[in-house]
Amino acid sequence: MKVTGYKFQHALRELGHARDIAAGQFNDSLKVFPGDKKLEPQTIMASYLKAETQIAKLQTAQAQYNLRIMVTVLGKRMTLSEAVKLVGGAGRVEKMWRSVAAPAKDRYSSDNDTRDATAIVAVKTITTIEAAALAKQAARWASALREAIQTGNATEIEIELDGALFE
Repeated sequence: MKVTGYKFQHALRELGHARDIAAGQFNDSLKVFPGDKKLEPQTIMASYLKAETQIAKLQTAQAQYNLRIMVTVLGKRMTLSEAVKLVGGAGRVEKMWRSVAAPAKDRYSSDNDTRDATAIVAVKTITTIEAAALAKQAARWASALREAIQTGNATEIEIELDGALFE
C-alpha cells in the first residue's frame, strides 16, 4: 500500500486516542451498581490491547519508512529517521543560545554575578553578540531539519502493510 509519513502520524494519533479512552474507562468498569450497564473490564482491556498492538505495528512500519526516506539538511544527506532524532536537540541548542543572547531578567531575583560584598564580579565567557550569532546558526539548523522532516513525510512510497491498521 502507498503511505506517507503524515499518514502514519494521523493513524498513530487516532489510535493513541482510542487507547487513552479505553484506559480512562477501565477503572470505572471495575465496580457496578445493580442495574447499571457498563462495559466489562475484559471488553475494555481487549480494546486497549488492540490499540496498543496496532500502534506497535504502525510504529514499526513508520520506523522502516523513516529509514527508507532520504532527506537533505543544509547540504548533508541523511535518513528521515536521523533528522527526526536530531531535531529535538537542535531546538534545545537554539533555545539555550537564545537565552544567552536575550536573557530574561526577573526583577525579584538576586544577582549571582558577585561573590561577596567586595564585588568580585564574574566575567561573561561569551558576548551577547556572539550568542546571538550562535542562536541564529542553531535556528537555521533546527529550521532546516524541520523543513526536511516535513518534505520527507510528504514522500509517498509503497510499503507492505495491512491497510486495516489505518482504519
